[in-house]
Amino acid sequence: ARGVDRALVVGWSYGAVVGARWAGRNPERALGAVLVDGAFPYDWLDEAMEQRIRKLFRRMGWFLPLLRPTGLAPRMTAEQQANSNIELGRLSRERELGPVLDDITVPVRYVVASATSFGSRGDEQERIRTGLDAVTARNPNIQISAKVAGNHGAILKKDFPSIAEAVREVATLDRAGRTG
Repeated sequence: ARGVDRALVVGWSYGAVVGARWAGRNPERALGAVLVDGAFPYDWLDEAMEQRIRKLFRRMGWFLPLLRPTGLAPRMTAEQQANSNIELGRLSRERELGPVLDDITVPVRYVVASATSFGSRGDEQERIRTGLDAVTARNPNIQISAKVAGNHGAILKKDFPSIAEAVREVATLDRAGRTG
């Protein structure tokens, strides 16, 4: 964007991982970040999970093109979606994402879902979210702004007021921290 000196990055899911990495690498250009139900450092991807992801998207492959015009599915093939989810699992490993989050020097606020998500079994999603506890204990710049009742897939639609509040919180921190 032209004329923007510092950006407040907002990312959901995979975008939260991208946003965390960008804010960590560009602290002089980042006002802060709001990470929405993503960027949880947790080792959830193993061989069995990778196969489960591939199987799920293979099964959905026939009807995903029908959902694209409604905005309910991305313009990706089932294989591309599976690969994207697997890549997210690799990028989210504690040894990969933990150091990135530990080194962030700008304000970061998380908006975290609490319900089970599509494709998850049992408390898998909640276990993944527990990876955030150690991060907030290690880095005072990172806090949980809200834990909402929605699930991963519906958080943007149903819990947008909490996301907007987190954005305002980070923006206010920047204004309060400016000198001159």
